[in-house]
Amino acid sequence: MGIADDIMRMQQQMAVERYYWEATWRDVVTLCMPYASHKYELNGMNIASSLTGTAQQPQAAQRSKEIFDATAAWSLDRLNAGMESLIAPRAQKWHAFSLDDPFSPDPTDLEEEWLDRLRDYHFTARYDAKSNFALANQKAIRGACGLGTGILYLEENIGRRGIDPVKVPFFYRSIPVVETYLGIDAYDDVDKCIRVFELTARAAEGYFSQEGDSLPEKVKSALTNKPDQPFTFIHCVMPREEAGEHKDKRRHQPYASFWLEVESRHLIRSSGFFTFPYQVMWWDQTDGSPYGQSPVMAALSEIKMLQVMGKTVAHVSQQMIKPPMATMRGIYNQRLNLNAGAVNAGMMDEQGRLLAQPIIQAQNPTFAERLIEAKRLSVRESMYINLFQTMVDNPQMTATEALLRANEKGELLGPAGAKIETGIAGAIDREVDIVQRKGAFEQGSPLEPPSSVGGKNVGVKFTGPLARMRRMAEMQGIERVLQMATVVGEYDRSTLMKIDGDETLELTREINGAPRKMFKRDEEVAEQRQAMAQQQESQAALAMMQGAATAAKDATPAMQAMAQANGMMPA
Repeated sequence: MGIADDIMRMQQQMAVERYYWEATWRDVVTLCMPYASHKYELNGMNIASSLTGTAQQPQAAQRSKEIFDATAAWSLDRLNAGMESLIAPRAQKWHAFSLDDPFSPDPTDLEEEWLDRLRDYHFTARYDAKSNFALANQKAIRGACGLGTGILYLEENIGRRGIDPVKVPFFYRSIPVVETYLGIDAYDDVDKCIRVFELTARAAEGYFSQEGDSLPEKVKSALTNKPDQPFTFIHCVMPREEAGEHKDKRRHQPYASFWLEVESRHLIRSSGFFTFPYQVMWWDQTDGSPYGQSPVMAALSEIKMLQVMGKTVAHVSQQMIKPPMATMRGIYNQRLNLNAGAVNAGMMDEQGRLLAQPIIQAQNPTFAERLIEAKRLSVRESMYINLFQTMVDNPQMTATEALLRANEKGELLGPAGAKIETGIAGAIDREVDIVQRKGAFEQGSPLEPPSSVGGKNVGVKFTGPLARMRRMAEMQGIERVLQMATVVGEYDRSTLMKIDGDETLELTREINGAPRKMFKRDEEVAEQRQAMAQQQESQAALAMMQGAATAAKDATPAMQAMAQANGMMPA
């Protein structure tokens, strides 16, 4: 059996392990993510139809027919927007690079400037429209918040037509979790992925255009007659040692990569990766599983109850506004005209009594609405909407209160944010690996590092709003210490000498995420301080000389008078 048969058998086994997640994913998509991919419309285990989706039209209109209360849907939208803004806001540089050596001294000014330059290049490349990071990251965070698992696929630009590999060295794509089958190692890290997806014949020809790629004959023949005919493909990435007959090939690439056409089981491309290309972010990873759970899943019963209650209140309201009618026996076949201004002849007896009366059962939807509002509040709190509303509800809070609220938000959202940050950090590490292998750190390159960086690894350090919120307690402590130092310094100024102003400013800059280049280099500051000290010494010496001259000038008349009194000088 070849590698294609091994991969197909592996996919079937992983599909069985994933089966019980699919019903929950479908419930979440139906009730909270109506605009999600059609690929979540699963119908059985057939690869060619179910795994790639059976419907190709927009699903939002169809799914919204089952939604009678949209609280969960818009709460999830707010949670998605909030987490993206806290972790990776587009208008900020939300991470920095650091030298990944815990025992090395603090980076020098030259090293800090190089790390900032490297960060600026990555942000420029990442947010280029052709790299697709902004959209892919947004979708991946949405997957983590709603389905518990979000996936980013980071691909190296090795000659995509019309795109400069220096300006855009990599491409991002968000992969729906339903499209992938994941595997983990002994440390619960994802190290295996089988992805089932569709491409048209013409798209497959454009994508599989590298040297050595081989499309099956049926795809080639479709290029002539049906270029937009879809075909199902599999991409499998696994540790090299598990690659069977291919484990000894490309040993320098730790991860083996295989692309197959499903129906023909034709191997299109066999290659590898230096770093794992599928980066997974979770809301809360399930123990021993590559998939995660989300706050939506925890509130799913409440969300379903809201739909039932919303539907019931809609019926009750409709009955109150347009109630059923009761008529006398014998006229049941006469249809009433209930339009405004309509005349219903014969519907009143000789005593002036109506022959048709509304059936009112004294329904009171107010009680049900109160229950619904309680359920809505529960759903909103399960998705942390109350935290995002804090600043809006109380815009007049003091700076101290704002710090406390920010610290509280960081503590509550921090654990989930950290798991999302881990997935993004893996993608950034892969970015650095791609850029380094393209020669960006070689001598003469604009990103050539200082010689002191040689042999050190570059790591990612998040500096976005959520990372800063986690450190608001430090900022609050600094402010309190400085306030107390000011109070104590009023009667003992020597205590102020214990405060290191340079370190305090540096720590404040780091916590608040300000750029390093706003500060001068240490050498420049030292030179200016030395010049200032020399100037102060010169001014002190000049003042001393002027004082001595003044004293001598004032003493001359007195000395002359004393000499005359002693007969030493003529009068």
